[in-house]
Amino acid sequence: MKKILPVAALCSIFFIGCGGAQEPAAEAPAEGGAANELVSGYDLANGKEIYEANCASCHAEGVLSSPKTGDASAWSARIEQGMDTLIKKSIEGYVAEGSMPARGGNDALTDDEVANSVAYMVDESVAK
Repeated sequence: MKKILPVAALCSIFFIGCGGAQEPAAEAPAEGGAANELVSGYDLANGKEIYEANCASCHAEGVLSSPKTGDASAWSARIEQGMDTLIKKSIEGYVAEGSMPARGGNDALTDDEVANSVAYMVDESVAK
């Protein structure tokens, strides 16, 4: 019996150390995974503030054919152009189907603030 106890203890340690560990579960993908990749690195809280103070007057209702924030179908072709293009057009302004004034008509906005507001609108508008 005295010879069996050390062997049993050693076997117990072996089985506990090798067989008990489970691999961690894979993380669930975050909601809006595509948007998360597009808007990572932007300050979405700042973007929301800028949006509410400057952009919502057109983008909430689609004024001048602007894409409504939250309308994934209205934003999908624009999002496919990439963030750099969306931001450049928002900073410089452009006329196409509608009219986008430079910096949303507020020359006091910095490039970063415009970029953050664009990122916020993309995040709110990507198909989830």
